[in-house]
Amino acid sequence: MWLSSSHVNQSGPDEEAAARIAKAIAGYPIVTCDIFDTAVMRRLARPDDVHLATGARALAAGLTACRAEAFREYRIAAEAALRAEQDPDCDGEIAIARVYLRLQESGVVTDAAAAASLEGDTERSVCRPVPAVLAALTARDPSQRLIFLSDTMLPRTWLAAILSACGYGDDLEVVCSAEADCTKAHGGLFLHLLRTLGCQPRDVIHLGDNPLSDVENARRRGIAALHLPSPPSPPEQEDVASWCYVMRLAHSARRSRVAATAAASQPGPGGALADQRLLRIALGPLIGLTLFALAEARRRGIRRIYFMSRDGHLPLAIARKLLARQDQSVELAYLPCSRQAILLPSLVDDLPKLAWTLADNTLGRPLRVVLNALGIAPQTTTGLAQQAGLAPDQPISGQEGHDAVRRLIEFHRALVVLTLRQRREAALAYLEEAGFLAPGPRMVVDVGWRGSVQKALARLTGAAPTDIFGAYLGLWPDALCAELGPFNAAGYLFSFGHPKANADLVRQGYILFELYFSAPHGPVSHYIREDGRMAPVFAAEPEREAIVRHQAIAAIAENNLAAFDELDAIIDGAWPETIDPHSALSEMIPLLARPSAGDVAAINRVPFVHGVDSTVSSRPVNPVSLRQMLLHPTAATRRISYAPWQGGTLRASLPWPVPDMSFPEFSDRVHRLRRFLHLD
Repeated sequence: MWLSSSHVNQSGPDEEAAARIAKAIAGYPIVTCDIFDTAVMRRLARPDDVHLATGARALAAGLTACRAEAFREYRIAAEAALRAEQDPDCDGEIAIARVYLRLQESGVVTDAAAAASLEGDTERSVCRPVPAVLAALTARDPSQRLIFLSDTMLPRTWLAAILSACGYGDDLEVVCSAEADCTKAHGGLFLHLLRTLGCQPRDVIHLGDNPLSDVENARRRGIAALHLPSPPSPPEQEDVASWCYVMRLAHSARRSRVAATAAASQPGPGGALADQRLLRIALGPLIGLTLFALAEARRRGIRRIYFMSRDGHLPLAIARKLLARQDQSVELAYLPCSRQAILLPSLVDDLPKLAWTLADNTLGRPLRVVLNALGIAPQTTTGLAQQAGLAPDQPISGQEGHDAVRRLIEFHRALVVLTLRQRREAALAYLEEAGFLAPGPRMVVDVGWRGSVQKALARLTGAAPTDIFGAYLGLWPDALCAELGPFNAAGYLFSFGHPKANADLVRQGYILFELYFSAPHGPVSHYIREDGRMAPVFAAEPEREAIVRHQAIAAIAENNLAAFDELDAIIDGAWPETIDPHSALSEMIPLLARPSAGDVAAINRVPFVHGVDSTVSSRPVNPVSLRQMLLHPTAATRRISYAPWQGGTLRASLPWPVPDMSFPEFSDRVHRLRRFLHLD
């Protein structure tokens, strides 16, 4: 009996596909099933990517001296060389042991058997069952005999272990080309099976993904075949071959999640960021910063590392997972703090700077809200402003607004100083209980940009600047000062603006990092004593916006930690000392510089908290109207250049027929056009 050539689509609902497979195999005494891309799928888009993970494991185990990226090429070349030496008319398969013997002979590995075993372990770690096939085969009639057939160089004991780990049971019957000396590709493996079983072709149905090897060649031997096409992976990015192996594996793993990709437009646990690609797109910088911080701590002999809230939430979780595999007496701690809770109390002796800070963070808002960050309500500030001869509703704008804030603070100096001293004492009590005040070097880990919290911690605690080292995602050039420099701070992607290319790229969307690195809780406003201990008080946030933001941030955290665990299982803890910044940023670059309209819409649904008092929320993108762009192109370009997400603002501002472009490209074209029209 030959089945129709109509396909069972495995990308559809698992239950429906399982029912169709069960119906197709009913009545056949013997069911045979292909293994790779039919019974099991790799968590990586290409079989060759398994060699990257094997190379990383081999290097960590001391079985090779070459990098994972080079090992992959050597492994592919060794197999290709053995196939080239094989008789073209031979219907046999190369055994994996021969491939590793070739690698040992050429000096790539030191122990062929141990290195080959690592590849088997890696294969087992990356394989997962195809749900529909697993459900149908495990629910088959007990009288039906199940045999797995595979064209592979792996031995059947390895294949059985992979299938067993994927839930297909124990004591499995496996027939593989490496040991049968014939293949499905030439049809010989089907004849071998029939001879071995002593059965008729009509008694067998074969399941497989390859239209030639699994379907046509089976049918030519009189065996019924059911085609189960594996879903295609999205294309690989052009420059992926230049990335660090960790990011190449992450990219490969993402491409292999076809079901998640297909469901990206459907509502999911991510809420506003339901697109799985967007949820995990900052995985590289998250892992990269964590590895960088741990490496800097080792290099500088620092044993106490404090991850700042809220940016240190995910790096801390990743650091704990990394150090769980290592015997290191490193203290990791989450330190709830903020500019409001730490920076402002540190300015008790510098009221002019306090006034400038408060004014700068409340631009465009009325004077009556300027003391919110100190816990002084707008109603109280209204009276204070009137006593100082100021209008409470005066908007804080320009020099006049800054002068008004300075006059308000100077007029009520005693109240402001008392409030700051109380908050300073509470902050110091909290830091002491947290162990931060213990003598000795310590590290703070933060997204950064200006290192304001690190500088404030030093001023607040009286610690020498050299006692606190800052590990940041990046540091702008204007952060450089006597309190903060290369002697006590370093940026992973760039330090004080260098390398400029990375700094310029991050500037195009720095607010995105503040989303992806955030914790699903509000910022700290101050500290209080509660149940005999000091505790942080989180700032009140606009409730509706907070719900949306926290859901999105929680989904980002869940997805990135799941992706980290997946990578950790694939490489078995063989993490590099660091990930080069280009590789870490690779998947995020399009979002930073050239996002799609869908990307902008998704990100823009997540409100952002800003200002030292954390009571104001906004969207990262506020489009410039087409009218303003046409009538005042220079002003419009300047406004986009100050946007926290230049690429997103540009994409949202340009009419849809205009091609996608980065902000630097757009700015250059505007200036060239103006020069052409003699307007500049």
